[in-house]
Amino acid sequence: MKQSSFKKLILTSLVACQILGCAKASITKLFEESFSSESPQSGGTLEPAIDGFRLDEEVKKFKLRYGFANLQEKLTDNRGDGDEALYGTRNFRVVLHGVMYRGGANNTNLETPRSNTNPLPTVGLTNLCREDFGAAIYLYSENFEKAPKSVSCKNTAHQNQTLIYKQYAAAEENEKILGMVYDRIKGKLSGPVYAHCWNGWHSSGLIAGMALKQFCGWSNARVDDYWVKNTDGNSAGFTTIRQRLKDFKPLVKYSITSAERALICPE
Repeated sequence: MKQSSFKKLILTSLVACQILGCAKASITKLFEESFSSESPQSGGTLEPAIDGFRLDEEVKKFKLRYGFANLQEKLTDNRGDGDEALYGTRNFRVVLHGVMYRGGANNTNLETPRSNTNPLPTVGLTNLCREDFGAAIYLYSENFEKAPKSVSCKNTAHQNQTLIYKQYAAAEENEKILGMVYDRIKGKLSGPVYAHCWNGWHSSGLIAGMALKQFCGWSNARVDDYWVKNTDGNSAGFTTIRQRLKDFKPLVKYSITSAERALICPE
C-alpha cells in the first residue's frame, strides 16, 4: 500500500473512532509515527538506511571511544592539543552521543600556521574521516572555496570511508544542518556529524543548542546555560546569538522516537 493511501486509511479510522468510541489513542500514535517517518530531504523521498545500521551500537561505540563525562569536557583544547586522533580540531566536544559533535578548527597552531578565519585543515578532515565521521559542517563562509568538499580514508574498521564537507550558516541554514543530524540518527549517514566554527564557542554552540532543543527537548533556560558554559568564558556581548537560540522552535518533520532520544541525548 502506498504511504499516501495508508495515511488516508488512518485518517478514516480516526473519524470512525470518534463515532464508535474505539481505542483512539493507539490509532493516533500510528498516525503520528507514519507522518514523522517522512524524510525532509529530497522532496520527501526516503533513502534506504545503511545496511546493518544500529543506532544503539553506534552510540555505544563512540561512548566507549571518547568517554565524555559531561558536555563541557573537551578532547582537544584551545590550541588543538589533546587526542592526537582528532588533530586539526579545537575544543572538540560531544553534543549527541554517536551522532553530533562540535568544536573549532585548528589553524593558527598547525605546523604551517594560517589565519584563524579558515575552515578545517585537510589534516583535520582526514582525521575525522579516520575516526568514522560521515560529515563535517563549516558554520562560516570565509575561505571555504579553498577547502576540499570531501576526503576519503580507511576508517577504524579498515574500510573505505568518505567524509563530506558542507558549509551552512548556523542561524540561517539550521534546518539543513539538523536534517543531516536527523539522517545520522536514522542511519542514512555513515558516521557522526562534526559542526564547527573557528574557535568552537559561539556558532557551534548555537547549532548545538538548537540540536539539543530539537532532539532532546531541552528548555530555553537549559540551552542558554549550556551555550554560556561552553564559550570558555567568552560569552559577553553575544545577545543576538542567544536570542536566536531562544527563538528556535523544534521542527516536527525532524521528530525522533523516545527510544532514539534515550540513546543519544546527554543526561
